[in-house]
Amino acid sequence: MFIHGNFNDHWIWEEQLDALAHCNYVVAYDLRGYGRSHTPRNPFSNVDDLKVLLDSLELSKVNLVGSSMGGSVAIDFTLAYPDRVHRVILAAPSISGRNYPASMLWQGIKQHLQVKLNGCEKAVEAFITNPYWRYFFPDVKKEKAWLKTVGNVRNPGNFCRFPPGFSRVFKPYAINRLEEIHKPVLIFIGECDHSYNRETAEILHTGIKNSTKIVMQDCGHLPFIEEPETFSSHVKEFLR
Repeated sequence: MFIHGNFNDHWIWEEQLDALAHCNYVVAYDLRGYGRSHTPRNPFSNVDDLKVLLDSLELSKVNLVGSSMGGSVAIDFTLAYPDRVHRVILAAPSISGRNYPASMLWQGIKQHLQVKLNGCEKAVEAFITNPYWRYFFPDVKKEKAWLKTVGNVRNPGNFCRFPPGFSRVFKPYAINRLEEIHKPVLIFIGECDHSYNRETAEILHTGIKNSTKIVMQDCGHLPFIEEPETFSSHVKEFLR
């Protein structure tokens, strides 16, 4: 079960779905407020949404693969419903209960303000060209990866459609409960990702006993796009 992060939708996992589908039943879906999903009008829980999806598909137990914010959803779901999870794979994950740096929060607020002031299309282009978010995008030398990331971000369905406060987070926060996670966990982090994200990966690796951390060289925040074959190879080996 593939869970995308902020500014993305399920299509971001296309290469991983292709790589794993021959020996697995694979599912990628749009989180509420992204891609083809409805725009939230009221508070909601991504963990509750995922449980409803699994129940609807009659999937009693799954492997979870989460990117960035989707990694936080995977962690929270594992804590809430450990019997529904085999293994967890995290790519540059966030984690509930860890405060973002003030600069990152301000940049996020600016995105929403720019949508209101200038419209979605201009706000997206400002995001893509903003030097602060350089770690989010592959180097332009990796043309295929860069085009895929930018193309996904430019989908207006993926950009600042609802107030972030609508997405409710389970409490107590995951950062204070890592010792409760006993499932095997594989953590990917890009060598060139933001220092906050690299520190988060290390906190998870230290706090989760049965975890492995892989640093993807010359990669930023979306290593599975920059080096899809390497990423999928590690995932296959982990699932075996």
